[in-house]
Amino acid sequence: MNRIRLPLSTALLGCAVMVQPAFAEDTSAPAAASASNQPSKDSQILEEIVITAERRISTAQKTAASVSVRSGEDLLTEGRYELKDILEDVPGVVGGAATSTSSTRAGGTDNPASGLTIRGVQSNGGGGGSITSTAAAAAIYVDDVFSGIGGGYNIDRVEVLRGPQGTLYGRSATSGVVAIHTREPDATVFSAEGTVEGGNYDLRHYTGDVNLPLISDQLALRLSGNLAERDGYYSAQGDARKNTDFRAKALWTPTDNFTALFGYALEDILTHTGGVAIGQVNSPSNFVYTPVVVGPTGKNDSRQYWGNFNLELGPVAITYIPAYRTWYGDTVVYGRGVFSANQTLYTPTDWFMTHELRIRNTDNDSNLTWQAGFLYYDNSLSNVNNLFLIPVGPYAFKSDSHKTTSAEGVFAQATYAFAPDTRLTTGIRFDHTRTLNTEDYSAFGGPYLSLTGDEGLRTFNNVTNKVRLEHDLTPQNLLYAAISTGFSPGDVTITTNQVFQPQVQVLQAETLTAYEIGSKNRFLDSRLQVNGDIYYNDYGAYQTAGINTNPSNPAMSTFSTLSAPMRSHGAELEVLVRPWENGAISFNASYTDARYGSFGQYQYLFSKSEVPGVAPFQGTLAYDHRIPIGSATLELRGDVRFFTGHDTSSIPVVWAQQGAAPYVHVASQAIGDFNSTLWLGPHYGISAYVRNITDDRFIPDNWVVTSAGPVTSSGSFLSDPRTFGMILTFKY
Repeated sequence: MNRIRLPLSTALLGCAVMVQPAFAEDTSAPAAASASNQPSKDSQILEEIVITAERRISTAQKTAASVSVRSGEDLLTEGRYELKDILEDVPGVVGGAATSTSSTRAGGTDNPASGLTIRGVQSNGGGGGSITSTAAAAAIYVDDVFSGIGGGYNIDRVEVLRGPQGTLYGRSATSGVVAIHTREPDATVFSAEGTVEGGNYDLRHYTGDVNLPLISDQLALRLSGNLAERDGYYSAQGDARKNTDFRAKALWTPTDNFTALFGYALEDILTHTGGVAIGQVNSPSNFVYTPVVVGPTGKNDSRQYWGNFNLELGPVAITYIPAYRTWYGDTVVYGRGVFSANQTLYTPTDWFMTHELRIRNTDNDSNLTWQAGFLYYDNSLSNVNNLFLIPVGPYAFKSDSHKTTSAEGVFAQATYAFAPDTRLTTGIRFDHTRTLNTEDYSAFGGPYLSLTGDEGLRTFNNVTNKVRLEHDLTPQNLLYAAISTGFSPGDVTITTNQVFQPQVQVLQAETLTAYEIGSKNRFLDSRLQVNGDIYYNDYGAYQTAGINTNPSNPAMSTFSTLSAPMRSHGAELEVLVRPWENGAISFNASYTDARYGSFGQYQYLFSKSEVPGVAPFQGTLAYDHRIPIGSATLELRGDVRFFTGHDTSSIPVVWAQQGAAPYVHVASQAIGDFNSTLWLGPHYGISAYVRNITDDRFIPDNWVVTSAGPVTSSGSFLSDPRTFGMILTFKY
C-alpha cells in the first residue's frame, strides 16, 4: 500500500509562490504593489509582513489583534495544502475544513468552517438525521468571499484572526476568521509557474498558474489549476480521494482610483467510503482492521462566481463584493461496525448568494480611521438523508428537507488616536437571520412529521460590539486590551425523540463574550519577535441535537436539543528569532482550558466537562536554515509539533464507569516533520518532505465509540500516517 509514484513530467501551470502581495481592499495602494522593500530572507532582520486582517493594509506587528500569518511559498514546499495542515501550527486553533456535517459524520458538507475550533469554541451541531447546515462558529474567507472555494492552492498568504470579528467580517465570525488570499492578476509582467508532486499512497499532485498581462498596466488574467489524487491510507480504494480545481481571475484597472476583479472557480471532489472498518477491541491501543466492501464514489461539486470592485472617491473608498456559489453532493456511505447501515446523502440544490458593501476613509494617517459595511446572505438548499439498517432494515430515519436562510448584517468600526501612541477602537454590529425549513421526516418506519408554513420559521436578532485600547510602549512594542462579542444564530430541524417519533428541535441564538490582553514586540534590533496574549471566553451555550440520547443502543438512536454554557481561557505565544544570518527558530504554543457548564437533564451523556478535541497544551518548535551553494540555495526545515493528552470525543457517565474512558483518550504526542528545497537559480526548485517521521498513529477528534464493556469502537480513520514526497517546481 505504501507505493510511491513520482511523475517525471512537468506541468504547464504553477502553484503560488509569494512574489507580490496584492490586496483586494485597495489594489492601487503602493504598499500592496510590491514586496521589494522587505529585507531578504538571508538577513538577520525580521521581515515586516503586510496583511489586510482588519480590512486595511497594515503589518502584522502593527495590528492590535491575535493574528497569525502563513505564506503560500512555505506551505507549498512543506506539502501542506489541506486546511488542517495549513493551520496545524497556529496557536489556539484545532481542526480544519470539515469533510462531513457534525450530525452524520459522513459524506460532504457545504459548511467547511464547522470543522474549526478556535480557543475551545465549537460550532453548534445539527440534528441527528439531518444534514442541513447550522451556522459555524468560525468563518473561512477565500479572496474576500465568505465560505469561498479554492483555498488549497495558488496561495499567497493565510491570515488567522482569533476572537470575535463581526465588526469587520460579514458572517459567522463568532470565534475567529481564517482569511485565505490567493495570488492576484498582475498587468505588468507575464509569469508562469508549475509544480509536480508525487509521494507514497500513490499521491499525484499537479498545480499550475499562469499570469497574462492583456493590456499593460490595465488588464490581466490569472489562470490557476490543481489536480490531487491519492489512494486510501488503509485500502487502495477505501478513503481514496481526488480533487480537481480551477480558478480564473481577471483584474481591470482602467483608472488610478478604480479596480474591478471578476472571478470564477470550480471544485470537484471524489471520495470513496468503506474498504476497511477500524475498531478498538479489548484494549485502547489494539486497533483491529476489518475489510469491508468499498462504497460507490461520492461526489461534492462546487461552482463560484464573484467580483470585487473598488472605487476611491477622495476621502472615502467603496468596496463591493458580490458572490454566487453552488454546492452539489451525492454520496452513499457504507458504515460497518457494531451495527451496519447504508446512508444516502443527496443534495441536488444548494446555492449561496452574498452581497457585501464596505466604505472606509482613505487617510490612514488621520487621527480617526473608520469603516462600515453591509452584508446580505441568502442560501437555498434541498437534501435527502436516509439511513437504512442492513441487511433487512428498517430505515433508522428518512429525511427530505428544503431550507432557506437569509441574513442581513450591518457593521462598523472606528479607531481614534487621542495621543500619538494611544488609540481606542470601537465597533458595533446588528444581525437579522431568518430560517425557514420545510421538511418531511420519519423514524424506524413510523409516521411522517412535516414542517410546513410558519412551523419551520425562526428569526434571530442580535447586537454585538467591540472595544479595544492599544498603546505603543515604544515603536517596537505594542500593548492592547479588548472586549468583544460574537453572535451565533439558531436553527430548526426535525429528528427522532426519546419515544422513536419525529419531533421538531430548535437551536437558540447565542452570544460569545471575549476578553483579551495582548502584546507584540521586537527586540535585539528586530532579530527577535515575541507576540503573546491571554484571553477569557464566555459562551452563552454550545448546542446540538446530534448526540444520541439513547447511547446503550446505537442502532436505535434518539435525539434532543442539548444546551450548555461553555467557558474557556488560555494563553498564546509566538516567538521568532534569527540568531545568525541564515537561520531562524520559531516557537508557537497555546494553553487552552475549555469546559462545558451543566447539561441539565442530559448530564448523564457527558462524563467530563472538558470540551473534547482540545488539547490543554499544544505547540510547534521549528528551525529553518538556508545554505548558499554558488548560484543555488538549499533551504532546510525541521519541526516538532506536540500536544498533551485529551479526550477526542465525549462519552456517557455509565460508559466511563464501565471503563470506556481510555478508548476516547489520546496520549500526549510529538510529531516530527522535515523538508528541504534546492533552488537551482531563480527558475527551478526540487523539494522533498517527510511528514510524521515516526509514523505515530492515534485516534483523531470525533472518534466514535458505539458501545462499552467490552469496548468496541467504530470510528472514522486514524490520524494521518507517515507521508513523504517530492515536489518539482518551475517559475518564469
